[in-house]
Amino acid sequence: MRDVEQDHGEKTPYECFACGKVITAVSLPESCQDCGGEMRNRLTPLE
Repeated sequence: MRDVEQDHGEKTPYECFACGKVITAVSLPESCQDCGGEMRNRLTPLE
């Protein structure tokens, strides 16, 4: 596994754990716009 370098001004894809909606944003959204679920950075691997 390798680390992914991120540009802090660049938009990043985020995915909702609950409904699967994917959005792009500069920073992690507090919650999903559709269902209110927790969001995750898609560039960060799940363990």
